[in-house]
Amino acid sequence: SGNVTIADSIFSAGDAVTIINNTNGDITINKGSVLYFTADGTSANRTLATRGMATIYFTHNTTGYISGAGLS
Repeated sequence: SGNVTIADSIFSAGDAVTIINNTNGDITINKGSVLYFTADGTSANRTLATRGMATIYFTHNTTGYISGAGLS
């Protein structure tokens, strides 16, 4: 029901995590060092819309790739 922070060195290469926004409002996914948005290759904090779902795949403990429905 709140924002999500992806801290560095919590996940390892090959890990994946799915975030589901089961709320009536948008949430922010705050990035660690690098969180590439697969839609355009940019690295920034992301917004996950109400009832949206996003998955992050980690290629390094400080680098992830995020995609999903309701993600901007």
